[in-house]
Amino acid sequence: MKSWRLLIVIILGLAGAVAVSLWKHIEMPVRERLGLETPSPSTSAPPPSANHPSPADDAAQPGRSETARPRASGVPSSPGFDPLFATLGILRPVEQSEALDFTLPDLEGRPVRLREFRGKLVLLNFWATWCTPCLHEMPSMERLYQTFKQTPFVLLAVSTDRQGAQAAGPFVENLKLTFPVLLDSAAEVSRHYGVRGLPTSYLIDPDGRIIGAAIGGRDWSRTEAKALIAGLLRQAPALIDDPTQAHK
Repeated sequence: MKSWRLLIVIILGLAGAVAVSLWKHIEMPVRERLGLETPSPSTSAPPPSANHPSPADDAAQPGRSETARPRASGVPSSPGFDPLFATLGILRPVEQSEALDFTLPDLEGRPVRLREFRGKLVLLNFWATWCTPCLHEMPSMERLYQTFKQTPFVLLAVSTDRQGAQAAGPFVENLKLTFPVLLDSAAEVSRHYGVRGLPTSYLIDPDGRIIGAAIGGRDWSRTEAKALIAGLLRQAPALIDDPTQAHK
């Protein structure tokens, strides 16, 4: 009996090691390509939600702390942002990284270029209709979009479905999504962005620089996400009212 128990413990341990290895295989290419760091929560940071664990914790790299390598000038450096990035599990760049420009068609076939949104805060999301975590987070993205659609905020959802509009169109219509959906059927843009797992999202500042990456699904309508977007918008040259206050 004891030998069987020992065998079960060994098997579970090996399974856990394989799971961690697979996750790092997905996450590390994004970190290495963009020079991302694990967010460092302050002592006042609220604990991460049990439903939204931070994938950065298991993949933290030594020697990449904020004190060792100063953050680029375009990246928010206020300590007030640290708890929000940490709670949401969003990785931050330690060096300035400009978002790769691209042009993709929307569901109606109209070309949309990323550079057209300079001057606005952009949440760039890569997803697919067959991705279960993508399906779960899409409604929360719609709620986030509705909260900030009257501000300098843009949400671009890039579908990597090979069937293009044929697959993405009915899905978007069924969930009543109103934010722009672009088609990357050949997955060329997602490859350039180092996307290995879906969903993967990037925060891009008004100057076109990547200021954060979220690997895996999120509840983008939670209080911390809205507070982060509102705070980043307040740092933009054109100050705006906090739209989250209007809904209270």
